Amino acid sequence: MGIPPEAASEYKGIPSRVIAGLNVDGETRPILVNNEGALIGSVFGAPLLYSARNGTANWMKSPPGAVFQKGPSMFSVKMYVDNTNDDWASVVIPVNEMKVTDLTEAMWTYWMTNAESGGLNIVVWVHDPTDFSKRAEITQLMGLVSKDAGFNVETLNLTDTELFYYGENVSGSDLTAGTNYTWAQFQADPLFSTWRIYRITFDLGWLGATVQEDVWLTEITINGQQIPLKPSGDFYTNTVIAQQTMVADAKAAGDVYSGSAGSGVDWDFPLGGSGEITQVVMQHNAQLTDRFVLYLFGQPPTSMKNNNVANTSPVLADALFFLGAVEFDAMRYIQTGDAWTLASVSTLGGLPIHHDNFTVFGILVGQDGGTTVAEALTITMTSVNET
Repeated sequence: MGIPPEAASEYKGIPSRVIAGLNVDGETRPILVNNEGALIGSVFGAPLLYSARNGTANWMKSPPGAVFQKGPSMFSVKMYVDNTNDDWASVVIPVNEMKVTDLTEAMWTYWMTNAESGGLNIVVWVHDPTDFSKRAEITQLMGLVSKDAGFNVETLNLTDTELFYYGENVSGSDLTAGTNYTWAQFQADPLFSTWRIYRITFDLGWLGATVQEDVWLTEITINGQQIPLKPSGDFYTNTVIAQQTMVADAKAAGDVYSGSAGSGVDWDFPLGGSGEITQVVMQHNAQLTDRFVLYLFGQPPTSMKNNNVANTSPVLADALFFLGAVEFDAMRYIQTGDAWTLASVSTLGGLPIHHDNFTVFGILVGQDGGTTVAEALTITMTSVNET
C-alpha cells in the first residue's frame, strides 16, 4: 500500500499516525489513520447509510440504555423497516478490491427491540476484477442469524451453510445460484476464489409484510479490524417521524392534540445527538385547516398532554429544558388529499431550534380549534447534527 511501517506525522498532507495489524493478502500490514482515527488508504472505507421505501437508517450519537455501552465511537446506526413492500435499510462498507480468499472473519453486534423472524445479516458483494459486468452478491440468510430481543452477536462463519448468491454473467462456478453454501465453499470455488470484494453490507429488511422494529447496529469488525461507526464530516442529517392516532373529536382553540383524552403522551423525536432542527412537516386528514404550535423540550415535559384539554405549556417546572416552539402556517389541502403544513428555516415559524438531546419531546397545540378523525397525525422532523 506504500505506507511506511514507521510512525508518520502526515500522509499526502493529512495529519496521521500508523497502526499495525491489517491483514491483506495473508500479510499483516500497517494501516494509516488520521488524528480522528478515520482510515486513510485502507482496504475498508468509511461506512455509508442507505434505505429504501419504508426503511430508515440514521446515525445516532450517545444512544440510550445498554446501546450506549457498545462501540468505540459512541455512535450507532438505528434501523427500522416497515416491510410493506420489501423495504430495507443498509450499512455499506466500501471495500478496496479485497480477494474473496482473504476475508476470513467478520463480527457485528446489534440490539433489537423485539424478537423478529430475521436479524441483521451480512452481504458480500463481489465481481471479476477484469470484467465488472460479472458480479454477484453473496447473502447470509437473515432467518438464520441471531434475532432475539436485546443484544445479538453475529459472525461470518467459514463452515456454516448459510450463504447463497445471485448475480449477473456468472459462469464457471461449481456453485448454483439460490442454493445455500458455506463461506469456505465460496473461497474454494474455481470462479469466486479469483474474484474481488468491492463492498460489504449489513442489511435489515426484505421480509415481505413483516415489520422490524428499531434495530441498533453498534459494532463491526472485519478480519479483526474495527470499522468505526460514525458519520463522515462535521455534520450529519437525521429525519425522524412521530405518529399518534388521533381521537375523533372537535377541539377548542388552544387545546392539546394527542392520541388519548385520559392518558396522553408527548411526541418523541429521537434525533440522535446535538444540532439544529431545520424543518418540521405535519400531515393529517383533510378536515384540518387550523394553525398549530409544537412546544419542544429536552426531556419529557410535565405540562398537559391529554387530548382536547386546554394547553399549559410551557410551565415553570419545565423551564430548564424548554427548547422553544415551532409555529406552523394553517393546514391546507386540495380535494381529498390529506391536510399538511411545513415550517422550515425559510418560513416564519421559529426555526432553527438548537438541541443538545438524543431525543426531543413535543406538545402539540391547536391555535384555532379543529376536528380530527381516528387516523394517524404524522410529524416529520429534520435536524442537522454535529458529529
